[in-house]
Amino acid sequence: MTSQTIGQIGLGAIGAIYAGHLLRAGVSLVVHDIDAARTADAQRIGATAAASPAELAAQVEVILVALPSPEADRASLLSDRGALAAARAGSLVIDVSTIDPHTARELYAAAKACKVDYIEAPVSGGEPGGAGTDGAKAANISFMVGGDEEAFERAKPVMSLLGKRFFHLGPAGRGSTVKLISNHIAGLHNLVAAEAFTLGAAAGIAPDTLLEVFDGTDAKSFWLTEYFAPRLRRRDFEPGFSVDLQYKDHLLTEDLGRELKVPLPFNALAIQVYQMLRAKGLGGKDLIEAVNFMAELANTDIYKPRRPENAS
Repeated sequence: MTSQTIGQIGLGAIGAIYAGHLLRAGVSLVVHDIDAARTADAQRIGATAAASPAELAAQVEVILVALPSPEADRASLLSDRGALAAARAGSLVIDVSTIDPHTARELYAAAKACKVDYIEAPVSGGEPGGAGTDGAKAANISFMVGGDEEAFERAKPVMSLLGKRFFHLGPAGRGSTVKLISNHIAGLHNLVAAEAFTLGAAAGIAPDTLLEVFDGTDAKSFWLTEYFAPRLRRRDFEPGFSVDLQYKDHLLTEDLGRELKVPLPFNALAIQVYQMLRAKGLGGKDLIEAVNFMAELANTDIYKPRRPENAS
C-alpha cells in the first residue's frame, strides 16, 4: 500500500473499478469526473471530490488518469483548469488511458516542462478469467508503460494495487503503440469469431458445440476462451469494452499505420464493421455484439441455429 495521496481523473466503467481498489487498499483518494453521478458514487465509498482536474492536482502527489480518448486526456491535463496547471513539482502522472503515441509524447513533454513526471501506462487483461473489465475487477491486468525508468519505478506501488504485470517498453509513446497493437489483434479476433459463429449457426451448429470443439483445435485463442466465450454463454452484451471504444482504437491504429507507412487492410475493414454497428445505435454495447450483428446480416440467430437442410 502507498501512503501517498492519490488523485484520479476519470470514473468510467474501468476508472470506477480502479477507484474501488484504491479505496479498499486504504488510499486517501481525491476524484474528478465530468459526470457528477460517477463522482457521487466514488464519494459514497470514501473518496473526496474535486471540482476540476486542477483542484485535484493541487491536493495530491500522484495523479491517475483513466479517460476514454486523447481529446479527453489533453483537456484534463493541458487546459486552463487541467491538472498540469496546478500540479506540484515532483508529482507523478500515471496515465492508463488508451491514447495515441503522439499524444503520449505531447503530454510527457508538457509534464516535464512543469517538473512533473509522466508515464503512459495503458492496460489490458491477460490472466485466465481476467479479460476486459473482468481483469480490472480481479486486479490482474498488465500495464504497457512508456516514460522514464525512474518514474516507472515510482509508479509501481500504485500499479501494484490495480494489476499484476508491468512492462517498461521505453520512452513515452511506446506503451501506447504496444496497446494499440494489442487492441488491433483483439478487435480482429472478435470479428473473426462473430463471422465464424454466424456461419456455424447458419449451418445448424450451436455455439456451445463450437466452443467445446474449439477448446482443443487451432481455433482456440485467449480472446475466444477468456472473453468471447463467457459472454456468449451468458448472453451478456453490455460493456465490458464497448463498440465505441474499439472503433476509436482502430482509428488510432489506422493513424499509426499511416504515420509508419504500414498497410493495415484488415484494420480498415474492422473500422467499417464497427462503424456499421455504431450506425445501428449499438456503440454502447459490448464489442461482442458484433456476433448478433453478423447473424442478422445472415438472417439467422446465434442461439437458434438453423435446421440443416439435409436433416431428416
